[in-house]
Amino acid sequence: MAVFRFNPRNKEPDAKALMEAINLTNILVDGLTYVANGSLLLVYLLAGNLPAIMSLASASFIFLVLDSEVQRRAGFRPLRGGPMGQPDLPERRGMLAQAMTDQRSAGPQPRTAQILTGIVFALWLAAQTGMAAPVPWIGAAMWLVGVIVLLVMPDHQRFNQLWFVKTGLAVYALLVIGSRIYLGYATQLSPEQWAGIIGSAESASAIIASTKGNVTTIILWALWLVAPLGYFSLLVQQVFVNPMNLVSPLAGAQDVLKRIRERA
Repeated sequence: MAVFRFNPRNKEPDAKALMEAINLTNILVDGLTYVANGSLLLVYLLAGNLPAIMSLASASFIFLVLDSEVQRRAGFRPLRGGPMGQPDLPERRGMLAQAMTDQRSAGPQPRTAQILTGIVFALWLAAQTGMAAPVPWIGAAMWLVGVIVLLVMPDHQRFNQLWFVKTGLAVYALLVIGSRIYLGYATQLSPEQWAGIIGSAESASAIIASTKGNVTTIILWALWLVAPLGYFSLLVQQVFVNPMNLVSPLAGAQDVLKRIRERA
């Protein structure tokens, strides 16, 4: 019959293993806590800067995709060796259409469109930084809607629409910057300083009290409603300015010309 004998000296290894397990658990809990706190901080930072991130993503897409396509077409050099309509060389039609989309067939590409996109985004970034809602969200919506409209526009209208989107965003950014400069300048001036312009401190105080709120209201209406609605309405007008092609609704001018030549 086996007899169990209790040895007090076995307590020390058990206690040491228990302390190591507790320390390992604490390390794992602390690590998970740091990861969770860091993730929450990252989420808060992204949420606070989400309008700027949306604007940056839209501007990057325009810069890398749409501007590149427009610049490639601007630098295109036609093939040599005969006219397009030469009967004994029908393969030239397909060669020209392929060369229009081939990067190697293009000549030296200008960077004007991409430079303009960079300038417009820099203006908007300076305008929306530190600006309270909803102006940053309105600007982000203008960037995003501009990209969507450019994607659904036919190829032959994309160049003009790119210019309109960029100028509309630049004008709105300048409006925001101008309003911030005016409001900052107007709030820093005292009635005594206005008196040097108007005439007396009493009349300056009365004019400031009666007109400052009105001017601020007009600025807010312009930034929140008038300018964005004008931009969006003109974009929608450009989309529906021409009737839809009933045969091939998504066909561009190049596709239509190709089909006419093949039919002829």
